[in-house]
Amino acid sequence: MEKSNRNIQVVNNYFTAFQNGNTNQVLDSFHEDCLIVSVKEQQRPKEQLHGIYKTKKEAKQFIANILALFNTKSFEVERIVAQDNVVFANGSFSHELKATGKMFISDWVQLSIIEDDKIKEYRFYEDSAAFVEASKV
Repeated sequence: MEKSNRNIQVVNNYFTAFQNGNTNQVLDSFHEDCLIVSVKEQQRPKEQLHGIYKTKKEAKQFIANILALFNTKSFEVERIVAQDNVVFANGSFSHELKATGKMFISDWVQLSIIEDDKIKEYRFYEDSAAFVEASKV
């Protein structure tokens, strides 16, 4: 149980750093050899948010893409649960898209696999249809 609690704390620290705007600490949450899947497991153009990011260097691009796209109005974490090194979290958010001024509201779920007290694998899922709708000019 102690290991699961420590892994929950890794994910909780990630969320706290993001909510506090501490992008260096957010980036430090990721393992050097991490895999990030944002909504879909496909290659993506550099500035596109959804798709695959590999390594901590690309994790920096992932964070930059989030910050470039959204003015976050709310981000709620409802629960974080773990079994060994697998951590699930879920919640809801509302973002204003900078490009359109429209609101993007969604529930979300995140799967993280923790290794060496870092996020080794990160999968984040949201209502991508709502994102597409909010992106329309």
